[in-house]
Amino acid sequence: MVLYEKKSAEEENELIEVDVSDFDDEEKEVEDAEELERVEKDPEIKEIESLLDEITKLIEKGKTDDVLKRYSGLLHDLKEETKMKDEYLNTAQVVQSDFENYKKRVHKDQEWSNFQNKQKIIQKFLTTYEDIERTAEMFDNHTDIKSLHDALNLIYNNLKAVLESLEIIVINPLGETFNPQFHEAVYVIDKEGAPNNQIVEVISKGFQLGNIVLKPARVVIAKKSTKD
Repeated sequence: MVLYEKKSAEEENELIEVDVSDFDDEEKEVEDAEELERVEKDPEIKEIESLLDEITKLIEKGKTDDVLKRYSGLLHDLKEETKMKDEYLNTAQVVQSDFENYKKRVHKDQEWSNFQNKQKIIQKFLTTYEDIERTAEMFDNHTDIKSLHDALNLIYNNLKAVLESLEIIVINPLGETFNPQFHEAVYVIDKEGAPNNQIVEVISKGFQLGNIVLKPARVVIAKKSTKD
């Protein structure tokens, strides 16, 4: 029991009695109701309660044999459940192991595929490398400009064929409008008669594979002349 002090309008003290146990009872009722709701919603708890009630009634009636039979049945069911659980666990472990092995095979196949792709690309450039090497050796003893010109043309054409076989597109945007996705502006110049952002000179060509720009073209772009 707790006593609280309360002042009246006339500043007189009045003691009000409050029974704290009422709050405790209400709180317990709420907890009991929540526990009851949880039990009613849980099918496993309901099943266990039903089983206990069944065995209790058999014991009260003195049906010992029925109790033993019920116990034997429950023990058999438990063994079967345990057996099934072990089988499920073994199956899950086998599946997990197979999945890990599958990931390893996929990773290994990807590594081998990447290696083969690199091998094919390198092989395409080996001929160009050999052409350059032969040309360098040839001009150690000869200085014929025409022969040098022909050798360089051969190397260029061979390398161009390699790029085409790899489906690499050469970006040569002279006269086009500047596009930062494909071009890199080196500098801007005033050019009479040229529209803004027109590419008026290609310093170095770019290269593109599919939708991927391997190297943007380095260009000079025009700024519209103030005289126009």
